[in-house]
Amino acid sequence: MYFSNLSKSIMKLIKAFLTYVTLSFVLGSAVYAQGFYNRNAWKKHRHELNIGLGVSNFLGEVGGRDRVGSNFIWDLEFSKTNFAAQFNYQYYLGQKLALRTSFTYGKVIGDDALTAEIFRHNRNLSFQSTILEAGIGFEYQFLKEKIGNNYNLKSSTGKKLGAKSLSIGMYVTAGVAGFYYNPKAVAPDGSLVALRPLRTEGQGLPNGADEYGKFSVAIPVGFGVRKSLNRTIGLKFELTHRFTFTDYIDDASTSYYDPSVLATEVGGLSPYFSNPQLGELWDLTTAPGQQRGDPTDRDGYMFFMASLYIKLETKQKFYGRHKVRRVKASF
Repeated sequence: MYFSNLSKSIMKLIKAFLTYVTLSFVLGSAVYAQGFYNRNAWKKHRHELNIGLGVSNFLGEVGGRDRVGSNFIWDLEFSKTNFAAQFNYQYYLGQKLALRTSFTYGKVIGDDALTAEIFRHNRNLSFQSTILEAGIGFEYQFLKEKIGNNYNLKSSTGKKLGAKSLSIGMYVTAGVAGFYYNPKAVAPDGSLVALRPLRTEGQGLPNGADEYGKFSVAIPVGFGVRKSLNRTIGLKFELTHRFTFTDYIDDASTSYYDPSVLATEVGGLSPYFSNPQLGELWDLTTAPGQQRGDPTDRDGYMFFMASLYIKLETKQKFYGRHKVRRVKASF
């Protein structure tokens, strides 16, 4: 009798244990399915804000390295790196692809006095310009950052459920942008003078260059790294280059213009800023018609940004036909 009662008690305990394990497995699986690795979980964070601070630099005719002008980053003058800031909003079209709009401020500077290349140094051109840019483009995460499941659940061995915590992602970005620029230079008296009204290459005058405006278009192309801090906040580090459709960010593109015509038609400091050469090379003349810039190589600029991103959570979303409600599991 005693052993019969003991057997019944043991069976009850076994049934209770199996019931507990079954319920734990079912409920745990349901919670996990609603976690980060649910194929539709990304839809809860489709909206993302980015606030970034960084630096800007210029690539064009004026300034550059101690060599004849080179294309792209091989001609960067790092001493003329300046402060930049950016704000962007992006909307996720899929788990890895987002449409984003951005607003960027930067400043670009070039100065021939900083290069030891003899022709550029003697040319003695300089400029500075504020860049105000608005753009739209795409961000594609070819390596998706992962931040674990919603509830930080662990298995019986102590391992976290779900994919391993690789919290760094990588992405590429490209788009189109419109930007404002207005090249200026420091006059002999120390004042800052806008160069565009001075028509330094005879813009709009007989046999001169074409006039240019203060607005142009750029194609931003870049690469970035994302580091999640938690489910909704993280850091981004991004380097982007702007291929532009203008060669006048630095007010230098074509040939020297006749200073006597500039003195008559424009006046003021126009003749000086059109050709402020140092005259250090006896065998080098900077006469009208000779090369002042390179119209075949348009100007560009770069941004490096460190940003804080914030994912905005949608309170209710429909995943397929079923509305999923976030519930806290307790065992």
